[in-house]
Amino acid sequence: MNNPETNRQLQKLNDLIRKTEELRELSVEIQTHWAKYLCVYTAGFIENAVKEIFTDFVKRASSTPVENYASSVLQKIQNPKMNLIIQTARAFKKSWGYNVENFAKEDNRGDAVDSIMQNRHLIAHGKYSGITVARVSQYLEKALEVLEYIETQCKN
Repeated sequence: MNNPETNRQLQKLNDLIRKTEELRELSVEIQTHWAKYLCVYTAGFIENAVKEIFTDFVKRASSTPVENYASSVLQKIQNPKMNLIIQTARAFKKSWGYNVENFAKEDNRGDAVDSIMQNRHLIAHGKYSGITVARVSQYLEKALEVLEYIETQCKN
């Protein structure tokens, strides 16, 4: 990730995931709460990263009034499941949307992003989420692949 703010958030998230190694001795209940926290944090990271990647592109590619408008629209993105991410990419260039869609289908990358968002929704509404730290970590890895792919597209 090239954006400084996104990198900072990713570093903090990775540090928290590493710290959970120390939790293996704690009760399953505490580990479950950490998994939920990390899931919510990961969802927020994905949301912020999508906004930052596209906003960085807009800053490089447009005039100040266009940048201001596009940035204000991008800041309204919430709970970005893959369909919303694809629609956003497609709004910039149709080929970007198709490329992101195809990339996300490979290796269940899009499913990982959607699972993080779905689990965040369940957690936020007090419903059962069987999320684990290991699963959050796996989903994050796949989501990063999608985000890095989009970031690369925005640079070309």
